[in-house]
Amino acid sequence: MSDASQGPGWWQASDGKWYPPEAAPGGQPSGSAPATFDIGAALGYGWNKFVQYIGQIIVILLIIFAVQIVFFFIRQVITASIGSFFIGFIIGMMLLAVGFFISFLLQAGLIRAGLAITRGEAPEPSMLFDTTNLGPFAVASIFVALLAFVGLLACCVGYLVVALFTLFYGYYVIDKQQEPTESIASSFNLVKDNLGSVLGFAIIVVILNLITCGLAIGVTQIATAYAYKTLNGEPVVE
Repeated sequence: MSDASQGPGWWQASDGKWYPPEAAPGGQPSGSAPATFDIGAALGYGWNKFVQYIGQIIVILLIIFAVQIVFFFIRQVITASIGSFFIGFIIGMMLLAVGFFISFLLQAGLIRAGLAITRGEAPEPSMLFDTTNLGPFAVASIFVALLAFVGLLACCVGYLVVALFTLFYGYYVIDKQQEPTESIASSFNLVKDNLGSVLGFAIIVVILNLITCGLAIGVTQIATAYAYKTLNGEPVVE
């Protein structure tokens, strides 16, 4: 790692640092075996960083829950106070669009926070309201939602397949500034090339989030950022 390029093949990561060719995404030192993804290491990293930044992460999660709850009640009050069906329908659609925007903003913020931690930076609540690359992220999320809806029609199996193979699309948009369709393709290829380990990781993440009613999201979000970085062969700050 260096603050400046040291020669041909050196590449600049999202942390602004330069890394040698063998550390490039997907790149491996000559003659070495491909790196393996350790599910236990990812979850352990998520837990350790959660404890390290517990104050900031709790604030971030509280903001997310508060924003969602407040918006839900505001929407209920507004729609209930409208007497006209037509006007109520129009206002309802507008509020739905606002709700989607807020959802995209918060989800992108969680990804930014996780990526920041893997770079050795402290997560900040302001990351939840950073709109950088939010447009491509929203478009990509809509594409994923449409794919998931189509998959849902296939006895839910297709939905699970879409959810698995698009697990990392948001990271490619936020971290690599990829376009919507490119980010989905990148996520698909990353999962395809590491199907066994990613499937096992995704199952454990879902179980942890379910049994904790979503309280484990602070740990699992960091672990997912770790998985994204590691599977791409990129360095992670311990």
